[in-house]
Amino acid sequence: MKSKKTIFSGKKTGVLAIGAHPDDIELGCGATLSSLAHNDVYILSVIMTSGGCGGNAIVRYEESREALKILGCNEIINLDFNDTKLYLQIKEMIDSLERILATEIPSDVEIMRVYTMHNADRHQDHVAVYQASMVACRHIPQILGYETPSTWISFSPQVFERLEEHHFEKKISALSKHKSQSLRKYMQPEHLWNQAKFRGQQVDCSLCEGFVVHKMVL
Repeated sequence: MKSKKTIFSGKKTGVLAIGAHPDDIELGCGATLSSLAHNDVYILSVIMTSGGCGGNAIVRYEESREALKILGCNEIINLDFNDTKLYLQIKEMIDSLERILATEIPSDVEIMRVYTMHNADRHQDHVAVYQASMVACRHIPQILGYETPSTWISFSPQVFERLEEHHFEKKISALSKHKSQSLRKYMQPEHLWNQAKFRGQQVDCSLCEGFVVHKMVL
C-alpha cells in the first residue's frame, strides 16, 4: 500500500473505515484493519449512526468503541445520523466526512485508502453511506467496498486481503463485544470462519476478506 506520493511526502500511511451502523466495519473489514494496525498503518473509523433501531443506542455506542479498539483503530468517531433514514441525509453525511478529513487527520498522516459500504447492498443505509463516501472521499486514491450480510446475493469481490489467523481471531474477538447483536446468525464465529475460508478458497489462500473496487489509483 505504498505510492510515490507517500514515499516522497514522508507521511505515515492512513486508512479511513466508514460504516453505517455499529458492527458494519468489524464485519466487513475487521481482520484487514487488525493486519494494517499491526503494520503501523494509521486507522480512523467513522460510524454514521448509533444503531438505535437495532438495540439500545448507548449500549451499541460502547460496544462499537470497545470492538474497534481491539482491532487497533487509532481514532473512532461516532456520529448520530438517523438510523434507517440515511438516504435523507446524504448531503449532511458528505459534509461531516469532508470536515473529518479536513480537521481530524494528524498532520503526519496521509489517508491513502477508504473502506466503505458496497453500492449493491440491500440495506438503504448502506447504499447511502456508499454514495456519501464516494463524494466526500473523491480525492483519496483507493476506495474499496466491503462485504456485509445484506450484500451476500450480489457480492463478487475483485480484491482479496490475505489474512493471518491471529488477525481473524482479533475480528472474532471484536465482534464478541457486540453482545446486543449476539443472537444474529451472521455474528456466530463458525459462520464468520466459514465465510473467510470461502473467500480464501476463491484465490487459493487460507483466509481472506474480499472487497469490490469502487476506485483504485496505483
